[in-house]
Amino acid sequence: MITREQFISRLKAKSLPSLPLTVVALGEAVQDERCTVDRILGILSKDPSLSATLLRLANSALYAGTGSIQDLRSAVLRLGFDAVANLGTGAALVRTLKGGTHLNAVKLWQHSVAVGLTAKGICILAKRHGQAETAFLSGLLHDIGKIALDTCYPEAYATVLQQVEGGAFFLDAEREVLGLDHAEAGALLAADWSFPQTIVEVIRDHHEPPNSDFLPNLINLSDLLVRTRIPMGPADEHLLVSLDELSAFKAVMAGALQKDLDVERLTFSIDDELDHALAFVELAFQA
Repeated sequence: MITREQFISRLKAKSLPSLPLTVVALGEAVQDERCTVDRILGILSKDPSLSATLLRLANSALYAGTGSIQDLRSAVLRLGFDAVANLGTGAALVRTLKGGTHLNAVKLWQHSVAVGLTAKGICILAKRHGQAETAFLSGLLHDIGKIALDTCYPEAYATVLQQVEGGAFFLDAEREVLGLDHAEAGALLAADWSFPQTIVEVIRDHHEPPNSDFLPNLINLSDLLVRTRIPMGPADEHLLVSLDELSAFKAVMAGALQKDLDVERLTFSIDDELDHALAFVELAFQA
């Protein structure tokens, strides 16, 4: 069985790619209240590929406004600083971590982006606009532990994937074969990449969220909803979700918000986010 210490040691030995310097700089910039458009543009000028991806995203169905835009300054203004940093992180991760040894990278990233977009949409429905971009980033990163485990322990993870194909859930198969699941592994990787502690904790807890903690419950809910539409394995093909019975749903839509929620609108919005996720990953893989 793999311990946390063994995994961290293997993580360093395998030399998983670090976050691109452009992404790190964007993250630091948007945390600065004095950040300007020119500062963002100066950072992006050092990564033409990422700049081109952001320009395409600004003109995609996900963010398109009343007309197309041709320059990066307009793209940054349309997207907003936080969205630029998070979309840049997403595009860079897809480009850098295209998958481990055995995982279907396209499917994994489509799922992850869909969870991030769904979480952001639910966050807005729950009137928590200030947490929307953090929700997106948390959803985007929630399964990075799968890539880390597949990269660090390819032979053992092949056994995990065999069990998944046989009908096991990822979490159960990882714990049985490795003794370490992708939630814990992802949290350790996110901490190594110096993501905020809030994001690290959401990744760690997204399968077993504390009752009163909004973000882990939000990602847990979004993950379940997306898996009913994009199954991550045979077990998910039989996954049924009843919102009223989910503790995560109750934690996210607490109080009066829950009874006022338009469930039909939520369902349609999730289907829209899946289409957006497919487009996002396609654009990112073009970089």
